[in-house]
Amino acid sequence: MKLWGKVVGSFLYVMAAFFVVVAINVPDKRAVTIGTAAVLMLAALFGVPALVRVFMSFTGDEEVLRNGTPASATIVSLTPTGWRYNRHYPIVRFGLNVESGDGAYPVEIKQAVEPELIDRLAPGVVVGVRVDRSDRKKVVIDTRQPIREAAIEKW
Repeated sequence: MKLWGKVVGSFLYVMAAFFVVVAINVPDKRAVTIGTAAVLMLAALFGVPALVRVFMSFTGDEEVLRNGTPASATIVSLTPTGWRYNRHYPIVRFGLNVESGDGAYPVEIKQAVEPELIDRLAPGVVVGVRVDRSDRKKVVIDTRQPIREAAIEKW
């Protein structure tokens, strides 16, 4: 889990511990404070890790960009999600046809895109991608690679 997720989770555990101490020392408010402590514990155990996974999928996975296998992919579809990362980078849902050493296969990803590149991305465009070595469905568009039109087969 990313550092900020650990910090938020730890803060929620500390708050839950505080409410448990209050429950022990104030018997007439015990039910409310124990309930609050339970909600905080559940949020720390399940809510924070879920949010970290969601936001990591929006921002792209830097680990895959560093260590992933290079490949190419043809954009089949792209749809704006209406969300923005850091209020500047639109988050786009891409349908890709990835072509790697394992053959071609479809995958759908969400990734933040630089605003300057968004006009160059369209169905039929070929982009460089990085594929996770352990999960070939985990793909990140490598914007450092050139963007090119797909080769059109002529009869």
